[in-house]
Formats: sequence, C-alpha cells, structure tokens
Amino acid sequence: MEDREDFATAIAAQPHWMRQVASLDLGRPKAWAPNDTVVVVGMGSSTNAGAVFVEAMRAIGRRAVNIDASAVAHYPQGFMPGEHLIVISESGRSPEPIAAAKRFGVPNPIVVTNVPGSPVTAVSDNIVPLGGYKDSGVYTIGYTTTLVALAAIARAHGADLGDPVALAGAAEATLAQFTGALADDAAALDKALFLDIVGQGTSAGSAQAAALLFRESCGLPTAFHQTQQYLHGPMEACGAASAILLFGDARELAAASQLRESGALTIGFAAHPGDEAPGLHRLETKAEGLAGAASEVVFAQLLACELSAIRNRQVGHFKFEQQDTKLPA
Repeated sequence: MEDREDFATAIAAQPHWMRQVASLDLGRPKAWAPNDTVVVVGMGSSTNAGAVFVEAMRAIGRRAVNIDASAVAHYPQGFMPGEHLIVISESGRSPEPIAAAKRFGVPNPIVVTNVPGSPVTAVSDNIVPLGGYKDSGVYTIGYTTTLVALAAIARAHGADLGDPVALAGAAEATLAQFTGALADDAAALDKALFLDIVGQGTSAGSAQAAALLFRESCGLPTAFHQTQQYLHGPMEACGAASAILLFGDARELAAASQLRESGALTIGFAAHPGDEAPGLHRLETKAEGLAGAASEVVFAQLLACELSAIRNRQVGHFKFEQQDTKLPA
C-alpha cells in the first residue's frame, strides 16, 4: 500500500490544508450564466462532495447536477447534461472520472486534484490543486479540501456559496469541541449491527460521505438517506440492534424521539447552537451551507476514529483489492 497518513493525524491536520486551498488565486474566469448547469463528476468521496456542492448551488437558485463518474460510461459519446464540467479526483488516478471527461468531450473542464501531473490532469489545463498533502487511506483531508475548492470555484465564477475560509473555521471549531469527547458514543455504536445516516439539503450529501467513511474505516454496514425519504419507509427497519446518525435539528428532532422509543441508538449533530435534546450534539458556533457540511463530516470522522480504535481497525488497509479502480500510485 502506498504511504498514507495516520487517520487521527490527518483528521487533525485538515484546517491547515483547507486554509491553503481557500487562499488559491483562481484568477478571473468568465462567470457562469444564471441559467447554466454545472456538472460535477467523481468517484467515492469525491461524488459525496459533489452531492453537497450541488445542494448548495440549488439553495441559491443555481443549476447543478452531481453524476457518478462510472455511470457516464453508459452515456452516448459527447452527451453533456450541462454547460460546465468539474472533474474531481483527489488521487488523480481513478480511471472513471478521466473516462467521463473524455466521453463528455467538454474542452478544458475544471479539474480538482491533489496530485498535479497525475493522469487526470491530461484532460485539461484548468487544474485546481489541493495542496499535495499526504492523506489518510480513508480520505479525510481530501474530502474537506475538495469542499473548500468547490466553494472557491463557485465564487470565482459568480456563484457565491459563502467564504471558502469559513469551511476551515468550521472544521477547526468542530475539532476543538469534539476531539476526545465522543468515546461514549463510539462505545455504544460498537454494539449496533448497522448505521443509518440521515440529513436533508447539504446534510444529505454529508450523510453520503459519512456512510462511506464508516464502512471503510470501521467495517460498519451503513446506509444514507434524505430525511423525508427516510421517514417515508426505510426507518421501519430500525430497532434495538440499529443505530442512526442524524444531521440537523429540523424534522430530524421528531424522528429522533421516535427512533429512541424503538430502542435504536440515536446520535444527532447540528452545526449551530440551540436548545438541548437527548443524544444531540451541537456546535457552539454557527456553521451554514458548505461550512456546516464541513463541520458535519469532521464530527463523523472523529466518531469513526473512536470506533475504529475500539475495533482495532487498521484504517486505510482494505480487504478487497481491485484492478480496474482505486489504481495504485
């Protein structure tokens, strides 16, 4: 396995690298027209970051779609469902985003990667570098710096999703408040057979990212759900052997009460202060939009780090090797 950073060390290092990405000079590119559609493609956690981004874009009335890069292999050559393309590949080696960019045929798309000179950079001269850091085997720095990069790209193109520096501040506040504070939650979570992760808006993207994070780092079966979809039926499987992580405190609060009554372990996180509620952790400072999503994923990382230690997991060492994705360095 390639050289990787320790999981806990990488989690703690995120604000530094996030601020570095926030300070990038992206120049003065042509603004996206109000009715243009921005297409994001990636794999794994990059797809999850794209899900957060498109929800943030839609919240300000801008068109954006997030596409699993592997699905593009089944699109007709040259079919492009929007005017602008962002290709995300933290490692720069995943073959699916490269193939998707070629199939779309968009000249000079925006490419977000941590490794300048990696294979993905061959599809464009328009590279947004994430910093060249050493990440953990289960991506941590890569995910949060990608969120910062997407905020910076949107702002440079006239779609303001908030100050990119605010994401680093939210991550730093979450680390300061919750590092070492989630041992009891992790011990309780260790007894669960599966974990549902639930949220709405940008928090639905955070739920996707956290679901992958817990699977890869802790070996815990997970599923992610948009809040209303979860209430519509999937929560019927919950009971004493299940656990739920809820992002947000709107409709999620009533759901949490019902879930606790069923005997399910219910953990909540809201990225702002507010009234106390059983099992609900709150960030002492308010973080909204992409900054809130950064806070949510850092909270999930800290919880996963505690659980992986309880389970003696070697985070970043994977059981199954694949020859056609997750290519070696």
